[in-house]
Amino acid sequence: MYRLFLPLLLLLGACQAVNPPLTDIDGNSYPTKELGGLIWMTENLRVTKDSEGKAITYFYPDENPAHAATYGLLYDYPTACQVCPPGWRLPTNEDWEKLFVLGEEGIAPLWKDANYWPGDASGNTTGFSVRPTGYGNSGEFDNGFGGKTLFISKTKDNEHDIWTYIFEKDKSSIRKAAQHPTYGFSVRCVKE
Repeated sequence: MYRLFLPLLLLLGACQAVNPPLTDIDGNSYPTKELGGLIWMTENLRVTKDSEGKAITYFYPDENPAHAATYGLLYDYPTACQVCPPGWRLPTNEDWEKLFVLGEEGIAPLWKDANYWPGDASGNTTGFSVRPTGYGNSGEFDNGFGGKTLFISKTKDNEHDIWTYIFEKDKSSIRKAAQHPTYGFSVRCVKE
């Protein structure tokens, strides 16, 4: 029986579409997944140079370099617009809103990595693996580490502000809010 079953398992595994990982200029590798009709990174970007190899500005989650490997780095808007690897880009509001249903209760847990949101009903059934990185603000005030994640959009709200998509501890909905572009936010890139 096992002789018949094993080839069937191998055949089924071979038929599943697998997206290759994305590698940035620093050599960091990120898993990817098709969601909402686009190929997305399923971890936060943690690159320290732009695509030309030049050093960039970034924030560490909770101002702690040890958090970078797990939570990624946080980027201000001008930097975020330059850090996606060639063939990838910063998502727009249209991209995010194909992916997320905003304001609907019970949606956020489908995207949250259950290992990083203690007490939340997180399931990460989408495989997007949102972790509570907070945001970067040079220590001006509480950075929300462990309690929220703000994903940056390429779309501007107006001449001065940018849009972010927000996950929060103990909240089961996803919201959108305008932010100042000099703060640091989590970046996920989408394939062009």
